[in-house]
Amino acid sequence: MGSDRADWGFIWSLNSQMASPMTIKRNAQQLSDLKASTEKVEKWLSSVVGRKVAVPNDLLSGVVLCEALNKLNSSAVADFDKAPKNVFAQAENFKKVNSALLKFGVSPSDVPEPISVASGKENARLIHLLAKLSERATTLKVAPESYVKAQTAIALKQQKTRALALKEHDLDRKYRVLNAVRAAKYQREYKHQREKQIRQHRKAEAKSNFFVPAEPKVAFVMRLRGINGVPPKPKKILQLFRLRQIQNATFVRLNKATLNMLKVIEPYVAIGYPSVRSMRALITKRGYAKINGQRIPITTNKLVHYALGKYNIHTVDDLIHELYTCGRYFPVCNRFLWPFKMNSPRGGYGKSKLTHFAEGGSAGNRMGMINKLIRQCL
Repeated sequence: MGSDRADWGFIWSLNSQMASPMTIKRNAQQLSDLKASTEKVEKWLSSVVGRKVAVPNDLLSGVVLCEALNKLNSSAVADFDKAPKNVFAQAENFKKVNSALLKFGVSPSDVPEPISVASGKENARLIHLLAKLSERATTLKVAPESYVKAQTAIALKQQKTRALALKEHDLDRKYRVLNAVRAAKYQREYKHQREKQIRQHRKAEAKSNFFVPAEPKVAFVMRLRGINGVPPKPKKILQLFRLRQIQNATFVRLNKATLNMLKVIEPYVAIGYPSVRSMRALITKRGYAKINGQRIPITTNKLVHYALGKYNIHTVDDLIHELYTCGRYFPVCNRFLWPFKMNSPRGGYGKSKLTHFAEGGSAGNRMGMINKLIRQCL
């Protein structure tokens, strides 16, 4: 019998010494059921074909199944390859077998993949299917046409779903590698910038001089006050920056126009220049994407890829780099992000929200000290 062969090793997926007693018991039951089905299928196919059939070895070519189906129904399988030379020819035979099984009313979920069966990867599934088929009458009747059409539509839908899932899996694997490579590249770039600035500071100190770093390109703006007492012009600018509620925050690209607008709304907002670490914390902990008018949390790189992939921005690290360096697609990335909804800072705002930060309050420009406020509000 074929049950004594080494083909049943695929049933034991876990080492018996490491598996739990329940797992060992379940695997033993599966092996017992498979042996019983194998004996049943061997006996059935041998009686139908008229010669002894060894399962699963004689099933791999698909010839035995085609002959058995033709014995049960003369018009089941036509023009099959009686001597397939390779796995692909065997798979063609199994395609014809699958088409015949669908006509006889077999569910598409029970039909195995042709190339997998021809390669011997789905022996157990095929044996269980044939065991169910052997319980039917000695002749196979064609199912109603409406049922066959419905089953064929289900099979096509399942095939498209599997293809889409496989494509998604390949994309995930591709962008996992891409994310790791680009993240390492960005970390080297940030480290080089910090070290360069330190060297320039030290070089200036050695010559008893001053080093003035480049002006920041991006600001983080958080609204501190509500609508009461806000004049029309600052209110319009707050709306323009998408700061519609208290504790709303956004990134703003700094240029002459935005600097003038920030001066107008300075009493109503907290302004500062965030670090890469703060940007990453904001996007990973409070980041939401605006997709088709919906507010969706940024939990995977897929959202970034599907929304910004055409701009060569595929991962969260790409998004952070584009925002921090104020790249070419900064407006697109900033529109992609929903305004951050921050908490009230732990420990409170301090003296007052109405006075300037330089006077001990919270409003106005606090430059690099905005990072402390961000950590308090996350």
